Amino acid sequence: MKKRPPFLLRTLIADQCWMWAVSWLLGLLTVWSVLGLSMASGWFVTMSAVSGLLLVGNHAFNYMMPAAIIRMFAIIRTLSRYGDLMVAHHAVFGLLKSLRMKFFRTWANLPLSLRSLQGHSSSQKMHRLVKDIDILNEFILKLISPWVMTIGAVAMVAVAVWWFLPTLWWVLLVIVISMLVAVVAIKLSMALARQENHLSEQRKTKLLDTLPALTSLLIWQKWDDQIAHIQQLDDDYTALMLKTHKLRRLSMLLIGLYMMVAVLLLLWGLGPLFNMPAAVFALDTLNDYGKFSPAIALAILLGFFGLAEFIQNLVAEPLALGRSQMARDNLNQLLAEQPQATRTPVQMLGTTRPAMILKNATVKTPKAIMATSNLNAVIGCDKPCLVIGASGAGKSTLLQTLAGEYPLIAGEMIFQGELGKSDWQSVEFGGQLGFLGQTVDIFDQTLADNLRLGKPCASDDELYAVLDKVGLLPWLHAQPQGLATRLGEYGMAISGGQARRIALARLLLAPKAVLLLDEPFAGLDSATRQVVWESLLLAQKSGDIGLLLIATHQRWQQMGDVSILMVGD
Repeated sequence: MKKRPPFLLRTLIADQCWMWAVSWLLGLLTVWSVLGLSMASGWFVTMSAVSGLLLVGNHAFNYMMPAAIIRMFAIIRTLSRYGDLMVAHHAVFGLLKSLRMKFFRTWANLPLSLRSLQGHSSSQKMHRLVKDIDILNEFILKLISPWVMTIGAVAMVAVAVWWFLPTLWWVLLVIVISMLVAVVAIKLSMALARQENHLSEQRKTKLLDTLPALTSLLIWQKWDDQIAHIQQLDDDYTALMLKTHKLRRLSMLLIGLYMMVAVLLLLWGLGPLFNMPAAVFALDTLNDYGKFSPAIALAILLGFFGLAEFIQNLVAEPLALGRSQMARDNLNQLLAEQPQATRTPVQMLGTTRPAMILKNATVKTPKAIMATSNLNAVIGCDKPCLVIGASGAGKSTLLQTLAGEYPLIAGEMIFQGELGKSDWQSVEFGGQLGFLGQTVDIFDQTLADNLRLGKPCASDDELYAVLDKVGLLPWLHAQPQGLATRLGEYGMAISGGQARRIALARLLLAPKAVLLLDEPFAGLDSATRQVVWESLLLAQKSGDIGLLLIATHQRWQQMGDVSILMVGD
């Protein structure tokens, strides 16, 4: 397999670069207008008071120009703020869609055996995938954007100092030091982010492992021990969050103190300037906007006060970088090529008339006590094979073992093709093996996007055709947005039966050498069930499906000729 290039955080910016550029430009306009409004207002109030004291009123002082500037700043602030929110909103959703489609498509194309490494089910890893993708938003929204806005604000105040108070440029060094405090805080938070990620995984795993074993734990009087362990993990997580809050408060305090020092130094440096003749108000200098005056000094002082809020915002979420890096590492680890034994590609075995042979096979879920054994069968591609047995007999476990999610415990599972026989679990099926488990992967994208995970180049006509095969075409016609209908996170916007049929339709978009279906008819009425069944029969007869194994409790007369694999007898 070709090594996938690692995912980098800078890709988040490059993916929506123009949208983010517009968003940051509007954000900078907002920042500059907020500071400009504060500074201009302070200057205007001072000059208005001075003109009144000089008893010349509005006859000598031009009120209109500064008033217009203040109104301009207010208008720009409002428009740019709403524009920034709107563009950032579209950029975030565009980024989320791009990330989800990229990683979901890679995830969908992974062999099932790779999805279930390290003891986690495919469903559990898919949920972690969704969580990590959502966390990546923090990199831009809570790290990059605040730094862009802060640097823009500091640049504006620095230009004002350089223009009006060039001898006091050194005061800006204190502001730079306050920004370095934020850098140090973010650096220190990296370890906290790693601990948070580790504790979150521990809490989730412990809870998922404990609940299914509730009855056994109560019987063996071990429930209290498990609860105590979970409580300890919660206490550790709470303590970690308190450390994070302490780091944030301490960083904001230090930034505030440095900004206070900067203000005091500015006032100290202004002292000698106030004694200069040019600093005295006079009638002929009231409208000299480029000339230093105490009103200008007040405006710059107000700018320093405004900077404090922007710089403190740099540490409003100190874990943003650490969380983003952990999410990036998780995604790269989750989707990276895993080391595995040499496998034989299914194409090399010949897939025209494949067959599967089970010889005294034994299957078991990793944490189960009982195993399903003595499985013997020869299954061909001339007709479907129904895997039948009582609840808990091991039907789903057999399919999951065939899909590569669980290892074979004992016996043999053989794939036979034109070029001979091969151990089933040494065959690299790739995209030619489809598995519809009891939990299906439906993503918060459109219906078309979810379907095209099975075949990215599928046309709309192909999507309509495959939805017809699973009996969803009437439902689709009733949706105002058609193929653009969003399915919600984990398919929450649709019913469970619809989600399963959409997942089945995704599998039917491309030919499969092996198709494993776990209860595909659950929740379907008799008419829809027959439509789905006939579509599967037709696909197998046409060669689009090779081996077809269906675990089901349902068997009806219209099924016709099928082979039966009894499990649990």
